[in-house]
Amino acid sequence: MLVISARELTQNQNKFFEIANKQRVIIKKKNRFFQIVDLGEMIPELDDTYMTKEEMFAKIDKGIAEYKAGKTKTFCDNRSDAFFKKKSLCFSLITF
Repeated sequence: MLVISARELTQNQNKFFEIANKQRVIIKKKNRFFQIVDLGEMIPELDDTYMTKEEMFAKIDKGIAEYKAGKTKTFCDNRSDAFFKKKSLCFSLITF
């Protein structure tokens, strides 16, 4: 992994694009980090996910099956304040 500044990237773009073909290149700009990712020769479908739709639905199906089988943990927080107005806030933890 190689960490560079935004200024270094601007000055040597081609060099770092070539390096990104072989290893991770992280760009640090102030307190934020970005990564150069080689997507190959095809433009991917514009999508905000980091997995295919098939993978996502498979994980959702697995989580639902775990929930139905009782393999999840449920956490509740009984609140009594102006925001919750004596309501219980519960959620189940499903592993992915």
